[in-house]
This record gives sequence, C-alpha cells and structure tokens, in this order.
Amino acid sequence: MTRVLVVDDEPQVTHALSRALSREGYDVLVAADGERAVDLAATSEPHMMIVDLSLPGLNGLEVIKRVRSWSQCPILVLSGVTQELAKVQALDAGADDYLQKPFGLDELQARLRALERRAAPAEETSGRHDFEGLQVNLVARTLEVGGAEARLTPTEWRLLEELVTHPEQLLTHRWLLQRVWDSSHGNETRDALRAHVRSLRAKIGDDAHAPRFIRTESGAGYRWVGVARTAETVLPDWSEAVTGEQDVADLAGVETRELVHELNNALTAMRMAVQLMRMSDGEVSEDSAAMRASVLERLDGLARRISVVAVALESRVGDQKGADGGTDPGR
Repeated sequence: MTRVLVVDDEPQVTHALSRALSREGYDVLVAADGERAVDLAATSEPHMMIVDLSLPGLNGLEVIKRVRSWSQCPILVLSGVTQELAKVQALDAGADDYLQKPFGLDELQARLRALERRAAPAEETSGRHDFEGLQVNLVARTLEVGGAEARLTPTEWRLLEELVTHPEQLLTHRWLLQRVWDSSHGNETRDALRAHVRSLRAKIGDDAHAPRFIRTESGAGYRWVGVARTAETVLPDWSEAVTGEQDVADLAGVETRELVHELNNALTAMRMAVQLMRMSDGEVSEDSAAMRASVLERLDGLARRISVVAVALESRVGDQKGADGGTDPGR
C-alpha cells in the first residue's frame, strides 16, 4: 500500500484528502505543522508527500528542503498562493509538482499516479549527491572535489556510498565492515577501515579535526555530516503587518494575497466535500454534512471580511487622492 503524508493546517482540507485518498487505497498520514511533518517523514518513510506551503511555524518550503536532504520521496505541493515566485521556489527547493488551490480530486489523483510512475525508475537511477565543494554520482562512479575530478579505489567507493546514503546516521565499525567488506572479517579489519577513512578524507578534502563530511564518533564509528546543497530561497512573509509608510497599492496587494490564499483553501475544501458526497452514491453522511456546513460558514466569514477590506481600501484611496490634490469630490 502506498503511504502518503498529507501536510496541511486546514482541517477541512486534510479531512477531505484523507477520505478521498483512503478510498483509492492509499495509507494516509496527516501532519498539521512543519515540525510534525519532518518528524513523520523521517520515522514513517512515506512513499509520497503532499505539502501545503503556508504552515504554522516551519513553512512548507523549509519542510521540502529538510526532507530533500535525506529522501528522494516524491513531493506534490499544494498552495492557495497564486504568485509564480512561490511555485518556482518550491520546485527549486526539491518539490516534484505543484497543484494550485482550488483543485479537483480527479486532477490530484492523476498527479499522484504520475509521481508514482516517475518515482519507480528514479529510485533505480538516482545516485547524484551535491554538497558544498563536493559532487558525488554513485551510479556513474564519478567524484568531483572543488570542480576537479578525483579517483577512488573500489573499497573507498563502497565506503563513500554507505556514508552518503545514510546521512546523519551513526555507522558503527562492525556495520561498515560487514557492508564494505563482508561478514567473514574480524576485529583486525578495524585498522583497515581507519586507513581507508583517512585516505577517503584526504581525497575529498576533509579534516578529521574540523570535519565537513565525515565525523568520527570515538569508539563507535563514523557519521556523514555533509550538508546537501539546495537553493537558498525564502518564501516571502505575506502575513507581515502593513506599515503606514506603504502606499495603497502595497496594502491592496498584501490584503488581496492573504484573502486569495484563504479563499482558495476554503474553496478547495468545499469542492472536495461536494465530490466526496457524489462518490457516496447519494448518501450524505453526518460527517460530510458537518464539513460542508463548516466550509460554508467559513466562506461566509471571508465574504464579510472582503467587504470590510474593500471599504477600507476605497477610503484610503479617497484619502490619498485628496492629499495629492486629486479631483474635487464635489464635482
């Protein structure tokens, strides 16, 4: 069963997604914030992730970057944000696809199936790992240090592969000996392991006293601490309060983006609620009816907020025109 981790802070959206995906045979996990999402991604090893960009605390962009540092799990981004910049940043951070809210269940399921198809061969051919000053391709058996090609022995390659593919994990002497050599070797091989680690460090430009890639855990083993290179981009904070120094156009833009985001979330929940009710052969459960009522109440509140914002913006525009010596309202 394909395990999908849904990361969204909107209860109506996660509820509808969970029901819809469960009906299609997916094993669904849910996280309502970024920290929980990273924890679940590490402990439950989902086959796919569906991530909303606007999350409390750790935002969706940071979730993607952190998960990408150790996992190639396909990630589908959902967002009510309409700006193209947000999509570009999410894809640059490691997302595989982007779906704009509101969306339909049919399109969501089609995109998930496409990600599943692409993921199968990708797992077989993946092997490229990029770090600051170090590029490793385990499939092609190529290594670049500072842009220059470096050559490793077969044993050094096996050692590097185990380290790179198990980031941040303590790899004990015994475990490495069994993986890099075989179980027939005894404790006397530890000296050979140390010698190969020293040789590997020298070739990748690492320093045992100030390690960037391989850290020695005294008496226990080794740990790969190299940080995967990702795009250093930050999602704009559109929730920041508008100051008096901003002009009316900026105010309108900020307010509009926030409202569009919330409306798209509510409309997504409503659209999925309707589709789920249609899939129930005319039977409307109490659960579905409650969700529909909740979404309708939220849409009503948003409509009232839009009205208030529109009046405020109109008033500000009028005040600015008057201050600039605009047209006399009495004419």
